[in-house]
Amino acid sequence: MAQDSELSQDLTARVERLESLLAISRLMNATSNQGRLISGIAHEISTYLEAEQCSIFFHNRLTDELYTHVGAGVEKDTQVRIPSNRGIAGHVFNSGDVRNVLDTSKDPLFSNELGYETHTMLAFPLHNRRGEVIGVLELLNKKDDPGYFTKDDEDFLHEVAAQIGGLVDMMLRREEMAHRNELLEAQMERLSGFEHLVEDRTVINTVFKYNRKIHYWAGLVGMILLAVMSITSLVMVRSADFRKIMLELHSGVIFAGASNAYIYTDIVAYVTLTICLSGFLMYAYPPLNRWMRAKKDRLSRFMIQAGVRQHNQNRRVQEGLRKVLGGRDNPSGKT
Repeated sequence: MAQDSELSQDLTARVERLESLLAISRLMNATSNQGRLISGIAHEISTYLEAEQCSIFFHNRLTDELYTHVGAGVEKDTQVRIPSNRGIAGHVFNSGDVRNVLDTSKDPLFSNELGYETHTMLAFPLHNRRGEVIGVLELLNKKDDPGYFTKDDEDFLHEVAAQIGGLVDMMLRREEMAHRNELLEAQMERLSGFEHLVEDRTVINTVFKYNRKIHYWAGLVGMILLAVMSITSLVMVRSADFRKIMLELHSGVIFAGASNAYIYTDIVAYVTLTICLSGFLMYAYPPLNRWMRAKKDRLSRFMIQAGVRQHNQNRRVQEGLRKVLGGRDNPSGKT
C-alpha cells in the first residue's frame, strides 16, 4: 500500500509537471505580445514551484545590462536594470552556473536588486542554441515546505530553460534591432535637417548669385588697383614726395591718421578674408552636397538590409518554435 501511494504521488507530480510545461508551450504558441507572454510564463513557473516571485532577466548587449520585464509578483510598469556583473543574477549570467540560495542574508553576492524582502532564491541561466548565456531566470521565496528550492525545482527549471531559450533569444534580437533602427532613424533625421539646409535652393541660389557678383566686381577692382600700383610704382622711383604719399595710402595713414592706421588695415584684411571664404564656399558646395547625398543613401540601404535581416531571422525563429511546439504537442507525429 505504501509503495502504491508513493507511486501514485510520483505519477501525480509528473503529470503536474508535464501540464505546466504544456501550459508554457501553449502560451508561447498563443500570443505574440511580448510583455503578456513573459508575464504568463513567469506566473506559470511561480505557480508550479510555489514561489512568491518570478522574474526573467534579459541581457542588453548594447549597454551590457540585465533588465527585467513584468513578471509574476512584480508590480506593473516596474523594470529593474542592473550591470551584468552585479548581484546573484550577474554572477549566474557570467558563470553560467545555477545558484540555489537557502539564506540570502548569508550570501555575499545578494544585493536585493528587485527591492523585495527575500529569504531564499533560485537563479538559473538561460542559453540560446549556440550555448551562450542570454539571460537569467530568478525565483524568490519558496512558500511551502521545505521552505527552500529543491533539486527537483532545479530540474524543472532546466526543462523550462531549454523550452524558452529560443524564444528569449528571438525577443532579444528583436529588441536590439528595434533599438538600432531608432538610432538610425535619429541619424537620418539629423542628416535630413542638414541636407534641407544644403538643398535650400532659394537661399543658396540667391547667396551664390550675389557671391558671383561680389567676386566679379572685386576681381575687376583688384585688376584696376594692380594696374594703378604698377603705374605709380614707376613714378615713385623718380619722386620722393610721391613715394611718401603712396606709402601713406597703402598703410592707411592718409585715410585714418597715424593712430588708427592699424584699424584701417584690419578692416581691409577682414573684407579680403570674407571674400576669399565666400569664394571657397562656392567651390566647396558641390562636393559637400554629393557627400551628404551619398551618406544618406548608405544609411537608407543599411536600414533596408537591417529590416530584411530582422524579418528573415524572426521568420526562421518562429518556424523553429512552431516545429518544436508541434513536436511536443504531438509526440507521435500523428495528425
